[in-house]
Amino acid sequence: SGGPGWDVQFGRRDGFTANKAAANTNIPNPNSDIATIVSKFENVGLSFNDMVALSGAHTIGRARCSSFNSRLKDSPNSEEPDVNPAFLSSLAQICSDSENENTTLTFLDLATPATFDNQYYVNLVSGEGLLASDHALGSIDSPARDIVESYAQDPSTFFEDFRTSIVKMGSIAPLLGDQGEIRRNCRSVNN
Repeated sequence: SGGPGWDVQFGRRDGFTANKAAANTNIPNPNSDIATIVSKFENVGLSFNDMVALSGAHTIGRARCSSFNSRLKDSPNSEEPDVNPAFLSSLAQICSDSENENTTLTFLDLATPATFDNQYYVNLVSGEGLLASDHALGSIDSPARDIVESYAQDPSTFFEDFRTSIVKMGSIAPLLGDQGEIRRNCRSVNN
């Protein structure tokens, strides 16, 4: 899919169970404002710049209509003057079947959905952030706007910063001693 490569540190222990509620508590939700997003990243030792760089992972992936449909109900929204109205109209078309808002998916990056590139930031500068949290990051009055614009203009800067931040993210709260295990297959606990 393109994008930067990085050396993954070996020996990280994985837990024996997963906790969806804890995961959802610790990561920003799709409707988070910029202060919440920054706080969630800082709570795990990631900087403001890490937050902006790691958000670029939204250049790949999909979201359910239910995760951004609140933006469509009131559009054009006076609270989002820098949003592209044609973009919101296209999303409204994709998500027009309200009965399937939990199953209908659309790409986070409609322009280059299968390529890891800086298009996510280009989209934000153009007022085409899919999630409310994406829009908050790229809005004209966002404290992240300067970084967003630099990533939109220079993919190599984004790639370098993403590489540094993803390695840093891989070191958050490591399990030690007899906590967890180093898996032979990362998809399942060892037998």
